[in-house]
Amino acid sequence: MATEFEVAEGDAGQRLDRYLRRVLPSVPLSHIFQLVRKGRVRVDGARADGSLRLVGGAKISLGTRPGELRATAPVREGASSLRDKVGVLFEDDELLVLDKPAGMAVHPGTGTPSGTTLIERVWQDLGASDSVFQPALAHRLDRGTSGVVIVAKTRRALLEVQESIRDGSATKQYTALVEGIPNHPSGVVKARLQRVDSRSGGAKSIVSEDEGSESETHWKILERFGSHALLEVRILTGRMHQIRAHLASIGHPIVSDDRYGTTPFPGLKRPFLHAARIALPIHGRRRVFEAPLPADLSRVLERLGGAVA
Repeated sequence: MATEFEVAEGDAGQRLDRYLRRVLPSVPLSHIFQLVRKGRVRVDGARADGSLRLVGGAKISLGTRPGELRATAPVREGASSLRDKVGVLFEDDELLVLDKPAGMAVHPGTGTPSGTTLIERVWQDLGASDSVFQPALAHRLDRGTSGVVIVAKTRRALLEVQESIRDGSATKQYTALVEGIPNHPSGVVKARLQRVDSRSGGAKSIVSEDEGSESETHWKILERFGSHALLEVRILTGRMHQIRAHLASIGHPIVSDDRYGTTPFPGLKRPFLHAARIALPIHGRRRVFEAPLPADLSRVLERLGGAVA
């Protein structure tokens, strides 16, 4: 029996071996490499090498018994449970919608203590299952971004949510505070984004004229604060750091986003970017999930409002 995954749009461009290390944190690295070497990892039906760059929507099949991949992520000593750290916006038998706090990684990675990421806490909270499918994130948020994240408890729900994101029937809305005031009340950024890896600065996306993935971001001004503007942002694609890179490319980087050209805002330890709302069709009806602006971002607006008044 095979174990299968579908690559989310936000994971496009990643190497296969790195993707497997992230989505299978409880599986020994040596076992993952062994599966690849023996040809037991296939992408869209074809045998794949670990260096393969993935595309959104690709189907990954692992020729291994489900039990080999069911080990629950270890609970790090002193780490609190999912519901102690993350607000639950909605839950039923197939979906778990969370309000992720800034500073929490969604998937395991280099430098992230085992058992502390969002998906690991979900696995710990929901427990193991005898089925092949394990709860999975339907999309991603950067570590420094807060807000709505959808977790699928079933394969049907995962495929349905990911399809709605791919075909544009899902609406993902963010709130961002940027440096400077745009010249127009609203606008659209259509620019290819190419992933660039750096050992010193970490991975980032850069605008490219002829390479990378097509990307589209819509924005409009909600409020002006002297030399800053509060924007509502919608993305039609889900590339890595898309909003951050696109806004920086038009001369309005997100406040406190040092990776894309801004200096820290006093008292704010992360980029001013919040996933405020997701609306999508699911199981025959349209649902809307919203996360309120967190306290650290609200305090920034209060300070700017007081300065402008």
